[in-house]
Amino acid sequence: MQFLEPISFCIPRLSHQFRWKRDFMYVSEVNSTDATCFQDCNDEWKSVFEHEFNLSTTDFYDFPLHPAVLDRAGFVTYCNISEQRTQCYINECNDQSAVRVFSPSNFLCRFKKHHFLEARSCLEKTEPLTFLKCDQTCHLEALKNIENRERAFPGKVFTKKETSKYERELGLLCSFQSCYLQCEELIVKGSCERKEADSALALISQYVTWHASDIYDWHILSDSLDHFPSSCQRLALTLSNSDPVVRIISGFS
Repeated sequence: MQFLEPISFCIPRLSHQFRWKRDFMYVSEVNSTDATCFQDCNDEWKSVFEHEFNLSTTDFYDFPLHPAVLDRAGFVTYCNISEQRTQCYINECNDQSAVRVFSPSNFLCRFKKHHFLEARSCLEKTEPLTFLKCDQTCHLEALKNIENRERAFPGKVFTKKETSKYERELGLLCSFQSCYLQCEELIVKGSCERKEADSALALISQYVTWHASDIYDWHILSDSLDHFPSSCQRLALTLSNSDPVVRIISGFS
């Protein structure tokens, strides 16, 4: 999503194994249920999602926001099936904090729903160009200093023995997001009225920094700050704690 060149030069979308998804998670040993339960909830979400959208989850991504979510009717459907997954976490996995922690669906459907609906039109309008101009560029930028290894599959739930893989995914994700934030700014500002452009950019910035702050807090609480990816740390340090929702999320990281 960015830069201002003719759309006639088409850059093909990268295959799903190279896209950094938000829908992976880490389950520590202190959870009351094992990772299998959360994986089952994610697998059920995947099945319902693919049925409702007629779209493979390997072609879906949480960041940048997928066109299926930017569509108003699609957003409602996305929130409904994501709520079912949240309730699965609560009822089947005994994760009572599931409605309060950061996740893409909690952010869009709970914490910042009204802000998203306000910014949606601008984001939907600029999505094709920003994806064209920013996606491949930022993937390559994030990969520059990373050894090429097998990527995590969509909906992957990591356990303690897979911590190094989890940290690698986080590092790649944060590097990509940092690049994308900078790349899309010019396009959004050049395509939308100032007020809606500012609203859209603020929403995406919060989306990224809230996630970085959430995993930063987790690394502190788990005494593993030494492993916190530097790319995520840079994003977390830009977050303002004045927002009451940020304090709620931080309290349950």
